[in-house]
Amino acid sequence: MKTAFIVRETRGHWIGDFAAAVRASGWRAELVTEPLDEAERAALAPLVDGFVVVDDVRDVLAVTDALRTRQPDAVLTAAEGIIATTIQVAELLGVARCPASVFTLAHNKFAVREKLAEAGLPGPRAALFADPAEAAAIAGRVGLPAIVKPVNGAASTLVRTVSTVDEMVAAHELLATRLPENADARYHRPLAGGLDPRRVFLVEGLLDGPEYAVDVLVRGGAAETVTVVGKPLIDERKFELGMVCPPFGLSGGRAAAIRSAAADAVLALGLDNTVAHVEVIDDAERGPVVVEVNAGRPAGGAQPALLKLATGIDVTAEAVSLALGTPPPARGTGLPVPVGYLIVYAEGSGRLVRVDGTGEVADLPEVLDVVTIVSPGQVLTDDQEIYAVNVLVAGFADVDDLAALHAEATKLIRFELEEV
Repeated sequence: MKTAFIVRETRGHWIGDFAAAVRASGWRAELVTEPLDEAERAALAPLVDGFVVVDDVRDVLAVTDALRTRQPDAVLTAAEGIIATTIQVAELLGVARCPASVFTLAHNKFAVREKLAEAGLPGPRAALFADPAEAAAIAGRVGLPAIVKPVNGAASTLVRTVSTVDEMVAAHELLATRLPENADARYHRPLAGGLDPRRVFLVEGLLDGPEYAVDVLVRGGAAETVTVVGKPLIDERKFELGMVCPPFGLSGGRAAAIRSAAADAVLALGLDNTVAHVEVIDDAERGPVVVEVNAGRPAGGAQPALLKLATGIDVTAEAVSLALGTPPPARGTGLPVPVGYLIVYAEGSGRLVRVDGTGEVADLPEVLDVVTIVSPGQVLTDDQEIYAVNVLVAGFADVDDLAALHAEATKLIRFELEEV
């Protein structure tokens, strides 16, 4: 029997879903992880067929050495911070299905901007921001208002909208202070060319238009878009509060253009035999513009459940089949009504003690399912978009209904945090 090794960086709801998809393919699923405490090991043991423990899952050579004698048939992950290093392991072991260099490039947002521009695809004006003294010159090149964010970030970590040069300087100071303190290891590792993501940030011109998400499956050089998801509810931190599929008021022609933009970007980056979660803004002047390409993983949180309800396509199973090189999984039929996805975040930062109120939310008539992806002991921070509680809904009429549902769910769900 073939064995796939799933590499885990931190706790994640996706691990069980990936392991189940591997097993459904008739393969064994083993977990590559850093040392576990007894409670974590006991919780994970029913999900997988074995453990490989290493000191640092980001150490490519150490993980490769630990797996070499086991003759792996596939090595995969959905952990954003280690996708590139995991593919490097797979490449060294001869089981990679896309060059590791593609993922290394894809995790540098400025490099992605340059690559897409080379391919003739539209994008916001962008610049690297290493010195606050450069703020006025960068504002002149990129324009204001603008977005300042980590050059290799994810989950809306420390994304700031700025309207003046002074605000741009303040955003630089904030990121330069907070990123070195961030627990995510990606911010402590230099990118290609020696770029330090704790000191050098990305500035992009602000686009004007609604935002959408598209998951793209790439098999043998052919890109297939799953569907278009609308993001009508986004807060001032750029955190996603509510999504809907199909999007409100989106014509077939605009949906096709958004799908095409996502597929073109993924292929321009050289991605193959993998999945990508792509975010697009339909700008008033430029049309659909790709703003993020999250290469090597499907949508986060419970978005795969939203996509399956809406389309019948299981993007987690699709991602696993692409990594394993197995035939595509069977597909079902989506619901005939719009489906919504609401996200509730913990307020503030601290170590999670408990989450209350999810049962009350589940009893609301519009709610199809409630999925909690955080667990006691996990450290939460309001610097980062952590999808704590995910609510799948149907039976709403418009964006006002969706917003009202989100407000009701937020009132019912209570997080108890303790200081770290």
